[in-house]
Parts: sequence; structure tokens; C-alpha cells
Amino acid sequence: MIGDDEGSDLLDILGNRNRRRIIGLLREKPCYVTEIAERLMLNPKAVIDHLQYMERAEFLSSRTDTRRRKYYCLVRDISIEIKVAEPPVMMQQEFSSHELFLQSVLNLRSLLDARNRHIETLEYLESDLDAALDDLVSTSKEILAGETEINLITALCNSDLSVSEIQRITDIPVSLIEHSLARLEGGGIVTRHGQKYSVREINGKRTKR
Repeated sequence: MIGDDEGSDLLDILGNRNRRRIIGLLREKPCYVTEIAERLMLNPKAVIDHLQYMERAEFLSSRTDTRRRKYYCLVRDISIEIKVAEPPVMMQQEFSSHELFLQSVLNLRSLLDARNRHIETLEYLESDLDAALDDLVSTSKEILAGETEINLITALCNSDLSVSEIQRITDIPVSLIEHSLARLEGGGIVTRHGQKYSVREINGKRTKR
């Protein structure tokens, strides 16, 4: 039995499309913040907010691996049963059974077509993202100092971030983040705007995201 407070949290979670998408992804396997952001094409800061909300509501839990990446997983799955009241008899009689059936077929076909289009687009983008990440790794060998800086650049390609925000997303120690950012800034790879860091502008234009 779900209490009033828990029921309210559940409605807040299910009422947000991106939280539903995150839950769907975590049904497949535990994921860390950057992985969720890249697969769902979301801002890492927004992903953190959603994950922290669902963790406070005790729908998620987290653990940190040996590489200091924080993985999130479902504590319990969510199953909703919806009961729909029968329409008044007069309303049912306005349409024949044949007409109602055809309308149901058209509605189902329309939704399936829309879903397939989205799946094809996402698969295409996932392939492009994988290729872009491979290009980043292969071209960074003489530029970046290992996986830490690759993770920093990947995070900054999503959004301008502060040191504390980068730490929450990547779980890299703050001292190492500050050292790497200083080196990348000195190399003209990232720039700083107040407390935020971003990838360097190229020919007056911000690197595409």
C-alpha cells in the first residue's frame, strides 16, 4: 500500500517525461550520470537533479565503483494499474462496433509509426555519438593527458560547468579536476567564465554541442 506522501512522490516522478526515460534506462542496467546524459541526450545537471530527487524518494540507490563513478539503479520497479470507467451507454451507442474498432486500429498504427520514427532517429544519433567519441579519443592522444581529461571534455561538450558540477557528474576528485582544467585552459582547450568552464570557441563560434 502506498501512503499519501509516497503516492505524491510517485506522481511527481511519473509526471515528468525525462524521469520516466531515466527509469526505463535503469530497468536495463545500472548507469552513471554521464552515460545517462549521453544516451538520453540530456543536460548532465538536469540528470543529476532527477536522480537526486528519485534517490531521496527512495526509488533509486547509488554505488561508486573503483574508478569513482557513481552508478544508479532502481530500488524497486514501478507498476501502475489504471482503471477506466465505462462510458455512458448513450455514448457507446453513437458509434458502431466496426467504427470503434477501425478507430482503435488507426490510433495504434499512428502511435507505432511515431515510436518507430523516434527509435530510428535515436539509433542514428547513438551511432553518431559513438563515432564522435571514438574520434575524440583517437585525436586526443597527443593533446589530452589520459581518461580524466577526456571525461572532462566530454562533460563540457554537454554544458558549461563549474568545478563542483563536474565533480558531481564525473566523480573525479576536485584537486585532479582543478589541475586538469588549469592545464587545459593553459593549452587553449577550455576557457573560464567566472566559476564556469566551457570548451574553447573556434573562429568566434562555440564548439557545437
